[in-house]
Amino acid sequence: LRAEYLAGHAEEGDKRKKKLPLLVAGGIMKGGRKREHLVHYSRCIIVDIDGVPTSAEDILRRAEGLPYVKAGHISASGKGDKLFVLVNSDLDLHLPAFEAVCRKLENDLPGIMVDYCGKDPNRGCFVSYDPTAFYKEKSEVVPVKVGAPPAPQKHVPASAIPSSDGALGNYMDKFETDNSFSSGNRHTFVMKLSGALNAAGFEESEVKRECLSRYVEPGFTEKEVAGIVSDIYTRYRSSHGSNPYCPPEHRKPHQKLKSPKSLPDRPDSEETDEFENEGVDIEPDETLLPPFREEFFQSLPSLIRDILTYARDDTERSVLLLSSLAMLSSVTPHVQGSFARKEYQAPFYGVVIGESGSGKGCVASLFKLIASWQRYVYDNSRCEVKEYQKKKEEYELYQKLLLRSGGKKPAGLAPENPEPVKQMNLNISGYTSLARMIEQLETNSHYASCLFETEMEAVTNTLFQEYGNYGYLLNQAAHHERIGNSTKTNGSLLASYPLLSMLLTGTPEMFRRLVPSAESGLFSRLMVYKIAGHGEYRPLTSEDDTPAAAHYFDSLAERVLDIGVHLDKHPTWVHFSDTQRKRLNRYFKQEYNNVRVFGHEDVASAVLRYRLAIFRIGMVLTAIRKGEALSEEKDWVIRDDDFEVAFHIGTICLQHTYVVSTSLKRNKKELRYKMPFTSQKIFAEMPLKFKRAEIRDAGHVLLLSKSSVDRLLTSAEKNGLIISLGAGYFHKTTKGREITVPIIP
Repeated sequence: LRAEYLAGHAEEGDKRKKKLPLLVAGGIMKGGRKREHLVHYSRCIIVDIDGVPTSAEDILRRAEGLPYVKAGHISASGKGDKLFVLVNSDLDLHLPAFEAVCRKLENDLPGIMVDYCGKDPNRGCFVSYDPTAFYKEKSEVVPVKVGAPPAPQKHVPASAIPSSDGALGNYMDKFETDNSFSSGNRHTFVMKLSGALNAAGFEESEVKRECLSRYVEPGFTEKEVAGIVSDIYTRYRSSHGSNPYCPPEHRKPHQKLKSPKSLPDRPDSEETDEFENEGVDIEPDETLLPPFREEFFQSLPSLIRDILTYARDDTERSVLLLSSLAMLSSVTPHVQGSFARKEYQAPFYGVVIGESGSGKGCVASLFKLIASWQRYVYDNSRCEVKEYQKKKEEYELYQKLLLRSGGKKPAGLAPENPEPVKQMNLNISGYTSLARMIEQLETNSHYASCLFETEMEAVTNTLFQEYGNYGYLLNQAAHHERIGNSTKTNGSLLASYPLLSMLLTGTPEMFRRLVPSAESGLFSRLMVYKIAGHGEYRPLTSEDDTPAAAHYFDSLAERVLDIGVHLDKHPTWVHFSDTQRKRLNRYFKQEYNNVRVFGHEDVASAVLRYRLAIFRIGMVLTAIRKGEALSEEKDWVIRDDDFEVAFHIGTICLQHTYVVSTSLKRNKKELRYKMPFTSQKIFAEMPLKFKRAEIRDAGHVLLLSKSSVDRLLTSAEKNGLIISLGAGYFHKTTKGREITVPIIP
């Protein structure tokens, strides 16, 4: 079992662990493992320590030296410890006893992380094999201090509402619409309902009476129902009335809107536009939109390093790096690899966003990089087309002679009707119809086409035309998925394995026209680089006026041509190493979980697709190295230094994607950016144990509404980051403590 965990096979390890015997230290169970099956309480608290600062063995030895720890052993996985502590309290005080023991252990064993999922007395633990386990005949019993019942808070008791209003019944009806009362869930349902009714201020006797009338059924007795209600009201006496219920009849009715003039300047209702409650408007700077770090540039292939010498500052260097890689990804014939059980090639999509004059114009000359390669493919194809035309003319002439001779065959061999050959052209304009683009992608065969536009509006304008509308094509081509189109005018067209790279530049407003929503399929397929700020004036220099400056990329284009020709003759298969793959999985698993937990589900698909983008950059770098070395080797593992570069570019662009996505949420006339990690930051900065009011206050400072914070808590609890202790208190689990304040890559 432990070998499976050490090998990283967590699922297999979990399967083996579940076959072990189970021990419930809290007492004797009869008829099941639920709390109601606990017939004898042992006054023993079991503490599960998952996060250990040193080693499980070290923590166990230190715990053995504590006089109040009765027993302990290393957990079945070998990564944590199980400690057993006796208390002097009864079952009804198990939760405060558990908290007291945890506080005591966390104080005496600095750095440990207690898993608060063990707060229930019926919590079981798997029996472990541990020769170093200990048990003490005598140990101290931890006293649990029970203070006087707190003074009741001010609330609106349900008894103050006339019974004819049916307030309790209405409340319970509403609760039943949102929660399921079914076999296997009955105990939890009544427990949650009792907690809600207690907080709403309804009297225990009234609640008990109504619950008995509704929920008693075979297998779920009156004693059980009444016991659950009494237990909740006793344990959470201090929270009675903390969230008073106000029936709808007692609320101020909504006024009808008579005219637009009667709209309030700023509604106080929680029903305001959700986008207004997602944080403060910001002007993204290089903290949120960092450039690529220069330390990675030295390990790049010589071709890329020479391209970057054209840059005049860090901004241009970063823009040129992503842009040149996107362009060069179209010069990788026969370079392939397998990703998630599917064959992929290197071409990918890049987009550079910046205000006017921000420096994105430096990419305008990059088309020269691949011009020689595209001309090479075009000229070779032109020769094949001419050969086809010649054979076609010979065939047609033969057919005419045959017709004139009355069917008598002319002397010599009869020419065959040649297969049509169409002209390849790897350069695709943004102003291209859907039908023409499909036809050209199919014609270009195994060569990748390149759509390069420094004016993004060339693409956006065409996308909204009936003849254009190739958004579907861009989505399909990103994954080499077949693209079809059938019209009366053009007939049926099919690109069976499209290869397309794309590089676009434009302003934020133009980008929002191209991608109106972060949930757009195209958005998740783009590598985004957003230039921070509005740019600076760049003075003219004498170097700008030299022929060398104007033709800088011409000589580099010949090197690109040589690489392309070599790769075309010698197929290449690229893949990750195991170490690289594991690092990618660790990083993106955390990113994926974070965006889903903290309210950014719209970018979840983008997070997953950035793994493929990193793989493709690794393919491009590997292909360049193979071409420069004139190697004929087919199988290539991405070099570690190339992986570091690809990983850095991918994670930086993902950071830019997060920021840009905040400007795409909702339909707003003004372009605004938000802090993309507000919810995660607030959660990470909360202490180990916190109140709902505390996290709401923290959210209020950053203009997060109460409903947004409550959704955050619901999501965090659903995903196992926190557990509810009742009365508005929450405690972070081991998984929740792993959430940190976002760090810019």
